[in-house]
Amino acid sequence: MKAKLVGSFKYKNLRYTKNHPLRIPRVSLLLDFLFAMELISEEEVLESREATLEELLLFHEREYIETLIEADRCQCVPDGARERFNIGNYENPVSPAMYRGSSLATGSSIQAAESFLSGVPAFNPAGGMHHAFKNKANGFCFINDPVITLEYLRKKGFERILYIDLDAHHCDGVQEAYYTSPQVFVLSIHQSPEYAFPFKRGFIEEMGEEEGTGYNLNVPLPKGINDSEFLYALQSSLELTLSHFSPQVYLLQLGTDPLTEDPLSKFNLSNVGFLEAFRYVRNTLGEGVYIGGGGYHPVALARGWSLIWCEISGREIPKLINGKARKVLESVDYEEFDDEVDRSYMYNFLTDEPNKGEVRSEVREVLSRVKGLFNAL
Repeated sequence: MKAKLVGSFKYKNLRYTKNHPLRIPRVSLLLDFLFAMELISEEEVLESREATLEELLLFHEREYIETLIEADRCQCVPDGARERFNIGNYENPVSPAMYRGSSLATGSSIQAAESFLSGVPAFNPAGGMHHAFKNKANGFCFINDPVITLEYLRKKGFERILYIDLDAHHCDGVQEAYYTSPQVFVLSIHQSPEYAFPFKRGFIEEMGEEEGTGYNLNVPLPKGINDSEFLYALQSSLELTLSHFSPQVYLLQLGTDPLTEDPLSKFNLSNVGFLEAFRYVRNTLGEGVYIGGGGYHPVALARGWSLIWCEISGREIPKLINGKARKVLESVDYEEFDDEVDRSYMYNFLTDEPNKGEVRSEVREVLSRVKGLFNAL
């Protein structure tokens, strides 16, 4: 049975404000690129739907959602919304992406879960907005679709769910939602909050509280992580997780910001290293529910998620980018922050050269500390 990519060209008109890091095309660019590369068929695209109010209230407070809806209606900041709900600042600006885009992404994550439960693997690249809190926007995120999808799975009767987050930034909204719960194990591999957002959360010592103690595992890594180090961290932490927790189902967040080209990350992952990480999770756990996440370099994002889609849909990955697809990438209007670096390879080749290397002692030390703390529980 063929896989499904949950997506829509509606996102073209549901964009963040000018100069915002998420202003770039993402889902629509991925679809254009995949069609140009002949790596997807119309039948494999599952048209995205918006989340229902009932679904949004699986996690978020009603007053917060109603304020989001009002802000979307007037495209303004309702009285007190900035102070109470963190809506309307540079980080979380008023825009069509704020409610309509976020609702579409959230409905799509639920669709991915529905498809998975029906026996058809699915990927929602628009998902993974893991920073939003129950009653507050945070870190470019207004609606926490991972938590809502996890709650959807819990309503379906699953009592042991594993959430794995490979985004370069810690999943503080998801962690807070399940910090006292033994039903959802949260595993996050990310840039250390000592130097990266969200700064205040994502440290090793945060292992859960009350009944949730031992069901939260953070792997905060130093700058410059290569393919070998990322896979080492993933393998070590997933093995540790599975020694403590036996999941019935898992949700995998696949933000592309660990890729070396990303302007908001200090990691140096190649897209084949990113793919290798995905393969490791899938080979270890079987099929899961797949959602996107961060990613602020549109060309790197399109290439990285294309590899994930090829893997999910069982396609051989072509090495070269054809002329039609190259024009799609070249048409993207965005600012290249590191314009002194030659990025021409991204327009010619779909796969990067691997960025393997030694696993530094500081990376091994992080995993050693993680294991020590968990084994002491």
